[in-house]
Amino acid sequence: MGKLSISALGALIAITSVAAPVYAESLAFNYSGSLRVRYETLNNPIFPTSDNVRTQTNERISTRIRLKGDAAYGNWRAVAEIEDSRAYLDDNDPTLKSSQVNTLEPVQLYISYHDVSEYIDSVTVGRVTLDHGSRRLIGHTRFRNATNSFEGALVDARLTGWHLRGFYLLPVARFPSGSASIDDNKRALDKSFSNRKLFGLYAESEDKAWKVHSYWLKESDSAELATKNRDIFTLSVDRTQRFFNSWKYNIEAMVQTGHARQSASASDVTDRNVKAWMIHSHVGKQLNKSTFLRAEVEAASGDSNSDDGTIHAFDSLYGLRRFDFGPTDVYQTFPRSNILAPGLRSVTKISAIHNIMVGYKALWLHQVPEGEEDFLGHQVEFRWQYQVSSQLQFSLGGAYLAKGNALETGAYPDNSAYAFTGLMYTFK
Repeated sequence: MGKLSISALGALIAITSVAAPVYAESLAFNYSGSLRVRYETLNNPIFPTSDNVRTQTNERISTRIRLKGDAAYGNWRAVAEIEDSRAYLDDNDPTLKSSQVNTLEPVQLYISYHDVSEYIDSVTVGRVTLDHGSRRLIGHTRFRNATNSFEGALVDARLTGWHLRGFYLLPVARFPSGSASIDDNKRALDKSFSNRKLFGLYAESEDKAWKVHSYWLKESDSAELATKNRDIFTLSVDRTQRFFNSWKYNIEAMVQTGHARQSASASDVTDRNVKAWMIHSHVGKQLNKSTFLRAEVEAASGDSNSDDGTIHAFDSLYGLRRFDFGPTDVYQTFPRSNILAPGLRSVTKISAIHNIMVGYKALWLHQVPEGEEDFLGHQVEFRWQYQVSSQLQFSLGGAYLAKGNALETGAYPDNSAYAFTGLMYTFK
């Protein structure tokens, strides 16, 4: 655990132990949590592979437990959240990473002071998880089994109709990282590194119509951390607007520039220019009281020539992709890079009990070497969420990829079929 996490834990203990006996009536404490169990199965992996690397059919049972405590005293607030993410039945699946398994880890451990001044809402120090805007650059996971955490400081403020957040963070690396240890759900404490930092400013208008992200990511190699030596700046502008009462459009455009290396290998010492971009856009209509239908497109730059001295592949930093490209984890959906993907999506909410999503995408590689295939295929996706009770939710879904010529190679050229089902119990 990094120094900031230890400091936050110490402050939390100090607040609760000193304030509680004397001012017990002023100390408010809340707790909440969830338990999720999910089963997934995939026949024919999406990406080309050989049968000695990955089996044709993969099954996995995953569990995730979240426990959160929140103590408030006057303007002070202290939060501790523990998460335990595990996987079973995976049969040494090479795609199983620390993004799916992270055993018994404090994903949040921070203190904050609120109502600092007329313009500053709060100052936060410690280990945190974050949701910014669309969550395409930084987000708190829902579908994926493990969570991204960061250690550092945040300042939330208000200025002329805008909510602003300045931040200086050290991304937390999940441990252990070895395949055998992950496969056995082994325990190791996560930590951050001073030679990898993320800082910037996030701004959102009061009506949430405009969102502006700016991120600087700087990293370098050390004895404990191998990196791509990224020194990149990412800017995102996101605009949402309603029109004709029942219509809505959204466009988010990102540009990325700086320097990085092609890989994290110690032998790769060549710094390359980074020039990349990403666009998401959708336009949709509220068809009736329960159903919203939208047309959408995802596009992100990619490389067709790795020897030209410039990296054009978009880096989505610590963002999420499940809501644009399909299920992650076992399905291993497409990355937010080197892709063009138009599609349709509908969401139907029948009262507060049923939530049904159906999606379709046609997928192409944005850039390929001359003479190579670029069509990835047609993907259909389905998800049904049933709120059994106020605390228990049942989910069922899946995806089917009719592979295009660009994926009809390797030991499993046939179409990919994926299904999942799960239960999540929440309490507070």
